[in-house]
Amino acid sequence: MLGYPKNLYILPFDHRSSFIKTFIGAVKELDGQQKKLISDYKKIIFEGFLMSLGYVKNPVESAIMVDEDFGLEIIKLAKKKNIIICLPVEKSGQNNFAFQYGHDFSQHIQALKPDIVKALVRYNPADKKINQGQLEKIKELDSWCKDNSYKFMVESLVPPTPGQLKRARGRREVYDEKIRPALTLRMINEFHQAGIEPDIWKIEAFEHEDAWSETIDAICDGERSAVAIIMLGRGESFAKVKTWMSLAPRHQLNGFAVGRTIFLRPLVDFHQKRISKKECMTEIAK
Repeated sequence: MLGYPKNLYILPFDHRSSFIKTFIGAVKELDGQQKKLISDYKKIIFEGFLMSLGYVKNPVESAIMVDEDFGLEIIKLAKKKNIIICLPVEKSGQNNFAFQYGHDFSQHIQALKPDIVKALVRYNPADKKINQGQLEKIKELDSWCKDNSYKFMVESLVPPTPGQLKRARGRREVYDEKIRPALTLRMINEFHQAGIEPDIWKIEAFEHEDAWSETIDAICDGERSAVAIIMLGRGESFAKVKTWMSLAPRHQLNGFAVGRTIFLRPLVDFHQKRISKKECMTEIAK
């Protein structure tokens, strides 16, 4: 059955390229010690997540999104604890979607058996040169997930083209408010026309209720009524995410995925030895 008719509150910490840039810097390849540092920091985030389960009303609706590269031990432990796991399959930091493990993506999914398979796609309908190839790869993944009984999530980002940003007078907030909503509708339509039917859409928030309403209608049209929609945090401040949540029709959404907004500041403070490991985990949990 298409869809995911449950609530889903995700702590995503599948960031790789941005994580490395923040805590290691600009490097071509990580050495063993650097890889361990990233893995250890992700374990701290996970420990904070586990602590948070004591604060929430329905912990069974809580989930993590973590990568295999630096989070393999976390995935194994989460499975033992029956925590919902979302596994990313995209190569990190790419403007053009690519599989992290190429055509071997299916072997990695089958080995880890996540609850949800996730693909992050940067997709602007105006970028016609790369979009056809992206759609073909996402369609391949979507079909494989359906054939093998995995729930499939598309995490969609609609970044501005230079021309669109110019129309917005160089201001990203103007683009987000005035231009991105219509592009999001076109993106959803193009995915559907390509035969891509995600069970879950993880989408950027909107500044107006009308944009939310039109997007929800496009995603849940016809036989897609059980398709889930969750709002992503995009690494924004607590204040901004709180504003987005106040504007979102929460009764029509299945939840949210907020990561860096929650864990980045405590983790940076720990990295710079301003707080202890226990304090870092507690801050993340709260």
